[in-house]
Amino acid sequence: RIDPTYSGYALRAPFIRAQIVPMGQGAVRSNIGQKNLGRVVAPVPPKPEQRAIAAALSDVDALLGGLDRLIAKKRDLKQAAMQQLLTGRTRLPGFHGEWEVKRLGEVANVKTGPFGSSLHESDYVQDGTPIITVEHLGEFGVEHFNLPLVSDFDRRRLQGYSLAAGDIVFSRVGSVDRNALIRPAEAGWLFSGRLLRVRPDKQQAYAPFLSFQFHSESFKALVRSVAVGQTMASLNTQILNGIAVALPPLREQTTIATVLSDTDAELSALEARRDKTRALKQGMMQELLTGKMRLVPEGAAYA
Repeated sequence: RIDPTYSGYALRAPFIRAQIVPMGQGAVRSNIGQKNLGRVVAPVPPKPEQRAIAAALSDVDALLGGLDRLIAKKRDLKQAAMQQLLTGRTRLPGFHGEWEVKRLGEVANVKTGPFGSSLHESDYVQDGTPIITVEHLGEFGVEHFNLPLVSDFDRRRLQGYSLAAGDIVFSRVGSVDRNALIRPAEAGWLFSGRLLRVRPDKQQAYAPFLSFQFHSESFKALVRSVAVGQTMASLNTQILNGIAVALPPLREQTTIATVLSDTDAELSALEARRDKTRALKQGMMQELLTGKMRLVPEGAAYA
């Protein structure tokens, strides 16, 4: 009576899982017995409708798989482009000449976030100025979720730790290769004591270009290699100031960053499309696997 592909989707549906999960037993690893599993109640449409539902959901899975493969391919192309463009191995049309190698401290100001004694979790409020910490450093910039907020009084008190568009913030402890470029939307926000702020000299370094350099695998490996700490890797201003960066003229920095930003925009759009498709699939499962939406004439009833 049951189409195997349909049953695979049905057993992953939220209303079925909601019955199964509470039946799990075991302190270390949850398990469920055959008797308990036999008590699970599931709506079962006629077999032709089961096949139609399975086919519809399989089509969405195929679309998701295609998007995953395309995103992976785009990521590989981006890494290859970064490897070539950010090292000067490949030059864009119209650019030539040698790149300069400088210490980061020569082209940017590096500052540590406020000490723990300056700001406590108990200082956070419901409405105020966001403060960025390590978990907000995403691939495409600062991620705007679960941001702690501080009062206007604390914002003024900590104004020396206010961020400007074009700053780059680094994780100071733990995942020391994580970093994010500050966009205009985050200007005026604060950065926490677990971060280091890099403020490029606009006459020498274009912030988005530096940000792409900081995201390259070779630079991340370099940062990890110079970090200190026995139990947890950590950075400080002295270490970050001493790291070497290769810089072409400003106009070439800007052009390279524009090319790579276009690639990031494509990746971001593809990931947003994938997220919407996943949400669509969840909605379809809720409608199709409960009988709220039918794929056969009204005459066919659920058992």
